[in-house]
Amino acid sequence: MSNVPSPLTTSAPITAPGSPLRGTLIGALATLVLLLLALLFWQLLDQLRETQKNQRQYTIDYTADLAAQVSLNMALNAQIALNLLPIVEQPQSPDEQQELLRKLQKSLPDLVSLALLSPSGVILNDSADNSEDADFLSELVRRSGAQRHYFSNAIDGSAVHLLLHQASGSTRGYWALRLKPTFLSSLTNLTDVTGRPQWLVENRFNHQIISRDEALPLVNPGTLTQDDVANSVLTVPLSSSDWQLRGLFDRQRVLEELLPVFIGKCLLGLAFSMLPFIVLLNMRRRQCQLHEGRRRYQEIFEGTGVALCVLNMSGLKNAFDKAQLQNNEQLQAWLAVPQKRQQLLQELRITEVNQVALQLLNVTTSAQAWKLLIDGNPLGDSAIGNQVLEAVLNQQKQLELEIKLENASGRDQHLWLVLRLPEDPEDYKAVILSITDITSRKLIELSLLEREGFWSDVVRTVPDHLYVQDVISQRMIFSNHHLGQTLGYNRTELQQMGEYFWEILLHPEDADFYHRSRQIQRQAGYRQLMQCQLRFRHRNGGWRRFEIREQALARDKNDQVTRIIGVAKDITDQIEASESLRDSEQRYRMLAESISDVIFSTDSRLALNYVSPSVQSVLGYEVEWIFNNGWQSTIANPQQLTGIFHLMDRVSKALDKPDQLALLRSQVQTQLFLFDCLRADGRKIPIELRLVLVWDEHGAFEGVLGVGRDISQQRRAEKDLRMAATVFEHSTSAILITDPAGYIVQANEAFSRVSGYAVEQVLDQLPNMLTVDEQQEAHLRYVLKQLSQHSTWEGEVWLKRRNGEHYPAWVGITAVLDDEGDLASYVCFFTDISERKASEQRIHRLAYYDALTHLPNRTLFQDRLHTALQAAERQKSWVVLMFLDLDRFKPINDSLGHAAGDRMLKDMATRLLGCVDDDDTVARMGGDEFTLLLQPRANRQIALNRAIHVAEQILASLVKPFVLEGREFFVTASIGIALSPQDGNELSQLMKNADTAMYHAKERGKNNFQFYQADMNASALERLELESDLRHALEQNEFVLYYQPQFSGDGKRLTGTEALLRWRHPRRGLVPPGDFIPVLEELGLVVDVGDWVISEACRQLKNWHQTKVRVPKVSVNISARQFSDGQLGTRIATILKETGLPPACLELELTESILMREVCEAMQILDGLKNLGLSIAVDDFGTGYSSLNYLKQFPIDVLKIDRTFVDGLPSGEQDAQIARAIIAMAHSLNLAVIAEGVETQEQLDFLREHGCDEVQGYLFGRPMPANKFAAQFSNDALFMFD
Repeated sequence: MSNVPSPLTTSAPITAPGSPLRGTLIGALATLVLLLLALLFWQLLDQLRETQKNQRQYTIDYTADLAAQVSLNMALNAQIALNLLPIVEQPQSPDEQQELLRKLQKSLPDLVSLALLSPSGVILNDSADNSEDADFLSELVRRSGAQRHYFSNAIDGSAVHLLLHQASGSTRGYWALRLKPTFLSSLTNLTDVTGRPQWLVENRFNHQIISRDEALPLVNPGTLTQDDVANSVLTVPLSSSDWQLRGLFDRQRVLEELLPVFIGKCLLGLAFSMLPFIVLLNMRRRQCQLHEGRRRYQEIFEGTGVALCVLNMSGLKNAFDKAQLQNNEQLQAWLAVPQKRQQLLQELRITEVNQVALQLLNVTTSAQAWKLLIDGNPLGDSAIGNQVLEAVLNQQKQLELEIKLENASGRDQHLWLVLRLPEDPEDYKAVILSITDITSRKLIELSLLEREGFWSDVVRTVPDHLYVQDVISQRMIFSNHHLGQTLGYNRTELQQMGEYFWEILLHPEDADFYHRSRQIQRQAGYRQLMQCQLRFRHRNGGWRRFEIREQALARDKNDQVTRIIGVAKDITDQIEASESLRDSEQRYRMLAESISDVIFSTDSRLALNYVSPSVQSVLGYEVEWIFNNGWQSTIANPQQLTGIFHLMDRVSKALDKPDQLALLRSQVQTQLFLFDCLRADGRKIPIELRLVLVWDEHGAFEGVLGVGRDISQQRRAEKDLRMAATVFEHSTSAILITDPAGYIVQANEAFSRVSGYAVEQVLDQLPNMLTVDEQQEAHLRYVLKQLSQHSTWEGEVWLKRRNGEHYPAWVGITAVLDDEGDLASYVCFFTDISERKASEQRIHRLAYYDALTHLPNRTLFQDRLHTALQAAERQKSWVVLMFLDLDRFKPINDSLGHAAGDRMLKDMATRLLGCVDDDDTVARMGGDEFTLLLQPRANRQIALNRAIHVAEQILASLVKPFVLEGREFFVTASIGIALSPQDGNELSQLMKNADTAMYHAKERGKNNFQFYQADMNASALERLELESDLRHALEQNEFVLYYQPQFSGDGKRLTGTEALLRWRHPRRGLVPPGDFIPVLEELGLVVDVGDWVISEACRQLKNWHQTKVRVPKVSVNISARQFSDGQLGTRIATILKETGLPPACLELELTESILMREVCEAMQILDGLKNLGLSIAVDDFGTGYSSLNYLKQFPIDVLKIDRTFVDGLPSGEQDAQIARAIIAMAHSLNLAVIAEGVETQEQLDFLREHGCDEVQGYLFGRPMPANKFAAQFSNDALFMFD
């Protein structure tokens, strides 16, 4: 019955009053609803934009917080590692390294290995087997900038490096920790927060991604993509590392996440308003569908021609859970118990069975059907209950199986059952089981299988390959023997070659022929039998021949051949046997004719019947000549034929006598004879003849076969071999002979003498037992390559003796080839070159190292400096060059001798080496000059700090005295420092600037270091000009003497004058003495200039005396070199004699330091000067360290109070006490006292009051030229202070 409602009436509806009002109200409500929906949509859209903005700000804040947390984690891990690493005692042995490694791994599980680095980045110790990242670690040290810790990663991302700087300890170096890449996960492992922003960690130098958020796609995890750059909102560098954290804000993803919510909110209002109406419509539709579906289902279920059963298995899942059945093993164990099995089968209920199924199963109710199909015999094949349980447990989608039952007549009935299991558990209430009767088909299949088995056995017994091939597809339909397996290929190899493997294995030359033959057959309609021979490649690389015969097997309705049948017979062995027989005969014929030996034979009656053509090349005779004259005609000595004639006589007598022939066969084997034969050209050659009696397979005598061989070359080779053996045994070089595989087969006595091995100990051994293990593998590959290319090789190799000693040897290896060009052996000779290498090393050391200090000399230093400048230019780094010169070294060297000076230089070299790193260079340039080259640094500040640190260490090391000949001596150093590229990129320029800075340090008072500055060049140039002008100043009479008057203590009487040296430079004018006198001392001109001063002062005083200028005496300052050169007294005596000045008018002023340097020597010199009648004054008294005891012993006359004590008079209490003490002490020793630097009347009054004998200073007159002095202090003006 149809449930479709009747159609509505077609009459027009009656309009109710008030309809326009309802229409207007509905329109207004609709408009209001639309407005509200628009307002809601606008509000939701604004909320969407605000949410996006908040999400982006949250990503920025989250990225900053995450970067801070990761940086703290990095610092914490670094601090943990620093706390665990040793500070003072570093691990020395591998065991200590491994113990330290395990200790660190407890706190840092991702640690793989660690290495100890020097401050410059050189690996000192490494727990890893190899240090492939040595260059990377050195670069990392430079990049770290001496930070306490620094993180980086390998270029390929295989490791994370943690660099730890130990500012204290024995090495003050670095620790490099290699960690697994998973270490980054521990740094960024944060608590899972729903909706947290995305991020990634990258290397900020090469932008390689080393870690990223798990939510990011892994399309190319190691590379920064364009999307990553576009989505970046914040990039935060991670402190003390090469890394930076990049926060990502994927606007598209956020929009995709928010858009469904946005749309859902928009549709939610519509959905609520339409929900009641939709619900009613849906209920009505479902009710109609339910009735219609039930009716149609019933019609289909009953009307189909297939047997169907409906099973209710809804309770089976709960039964499995209740029984706790998880797998097949548990299920089988459960089903083994009948009661438990019955419980599960009860859940497989058959609710409906159609009429077809009832008739097929021969049952009347669903219960009988359940009993027959579900519960039946579990061990037989008539029930499916167990299989259904397994299918449901394993969640199979479909179960297909065949069962066998007995029909009403007692015959076997074969049924095919199909059960489709639904995916939705709710559908388990009605599962369809379809049943099909396949009894007839099953019987036909069994019959066909039986017949197919019979004919298959018949075909497989045929030894040849019988095959059927489809003409159109060329596919093999049948083959009794698999061709591929016959050719030796396994199933895997055949599967790889494909279905048409036989075309791949077919010989290329036969493929074209086979395809052409097939084409001819196809055109002829396969009317004739096709026969051919084809070659197929065997798995062993050989080719197997098959004889192929093909003809038509089946044709279609158009009389076109669709299938062909063929037989392939393997005829390889047959062909090979035939060819072998033919080749053997041809080979022996060619062998006899091409061999260099002469072959001849006789018949059974000993008549000559064959002579090989080689007799022409050996003896020079034609074959016919031998047949005509007999071979015995070529014998030079007939007596040599006795043996062969005797043999031929025995054979001839035994002919036709079987017993004697049998005896000959058993007694006579191959006979060897030697003859001297005459060639056709008259030369005599030795011939070796081998005779053998020939017998057939029945033992009958067939004749004599002879082979004659020219052994001239053999005898010459034996002679050469004897000579080679003599050379081999008596050679001074060690010689080894090996076989082609490299095993030693022979060695001479020199080998035992050089290597220490007996010959018997190395036989059948490989030569690598003689080489040093470190170079063996790589060097051996190179040698073998050279031998394969050139057949010879020579070079230097480090070998080891039997006692383990390593020594250099010059080795030559030659590959010996046989006549065919194949390798026969290797001949190796080697000589110990230890002495030559030692000589070369000594020569190298003399050429590049200082013989005294063993430091690099100027040549090697300049080479290293050149290399360092080139490397610094490439790497944009800074080089530090230091020039050092010892102060006051020359006096020590001159006074104590060169041996003491050499010891000081050695000690100085040791101290300098202690102030620098191992990779820095300290060199001696000559004399007391040293240079230092520090390793390049990354930037100027680091290089500057390093230079200051080294210079301060050097100056501090010189505080300790040098002990020479049991006495302590103190020296200082002046150091000049230049930086490249700031102070020059070229070697000569940088060295010149450093030398300039060193001289500037000397000018600044010595015992300091100075960095080069641009204005130093001007100062240095000025100094050079000053030195050059000083060398010519004395010759050009540019020196002049100024005179300062000296008065009595009351200031009224002129008592003398002091001669003071001045330099009147032609351009500079009057140069102060403080600017040029130190230069005179350094140039060694002070003695000559000093003698000129004494001579000029004496001459001037004598001149004044002659002109009635009353000047009692003149005082002259004496330098240390003048005083100690040993000739001062002689020169002064000569000057006094030349000028005629009385000795009492000359007073010599010496400083305390001059007198106290060598007291005994000073006393001797002073005694000699006093014997001349001179007056001796001690200048600058009170500023030195003179001893009163020595002062009492010195033959001096005057003490001169230094101006530093006079300046404070009379107000300065300490200066006044010192002045009073000096005056009192001098008077107690009967010495006169003169005070210099008197400038005020108060000072004069003080000195006069305390009894000072003489005074000198600006109060009485400044230093003035001689003419002005004479004019001012003539007789008329002598007592101007009266």
